[in-house]
Amino acid sequence: MQSQQPNPRAEVVFSSDVKNMDDWGRRTRIPLTTAEALGVTYARAHRWLQNLRSQLIHEHNWTDAPVSDPRMLFSLETSSIWRSSVGLPAGPKLKLQLPVHASSFFSPERRVQWQMVFHSDIFESVRKICPPINDILNLVQCLLTGVVTLVFEERLPQGIYRTIRGLPPVLWVNINEQALTNVFGTSHFKALRRACNDTATAFKLEVIPHAQ
Repeated sequence: MQSQQPNPRAEVVFSSDVKNMDDWGRRTRIPLTTAEALGVTYARAHRWLQNLRSQLIHEHNWTDAPVSDPRMLFSLETSSIWRSSVGLPAGPKLKLQLPVHASSFFSPERRVQWQMVFHSDIFESVRKICPPINDILNLVQCLLTGVVTLVFEERLPQGIYRTIRGLPPVLWVNINEQALTNVFGTSHFKALRRACNDTATAFKLEVIPHAQ
């Protein structure tokens, strides 16, 4: 009798590997620019990110977390969405942080910190019921394509199939056209929308053969 495989699910994966970003740049036909240029674009998105922070506080029960690190754009926390049998939070508080400077995502000393943020239940579960979290994920995918991806892994007889989404859905891009244009400019926005609208560009497939 064949054992039943667990239902596959999409997982958010953080990677600060510049070669990975470069690969996505070639795939999307939006070449990887300089660190300075990435930083300028990320800085232009600060207002949008702060607006999403405000939505989380006023509409989704998040609060500002005590933080003394001036390198953080914001640091928020909320109780776990899971509850015990008596209705108490079944887990530690969730903590969401984003840096002031995009370069922080590539600092070896802070790699584990960003893995803890993006690999947490915030992006595993909360984003599915909390639009501002999903907006943050989609915006970071546009700003730093390849740094945060959605990975759908499936075990098949031929091996492990990993479908990786590096860009947000084109519907989200169209809804946020004005805000994205303000951040990226018209020509970059058009290239971004074209890439998001092409499944072969926004997604990539990796097949890992089973070990013999």
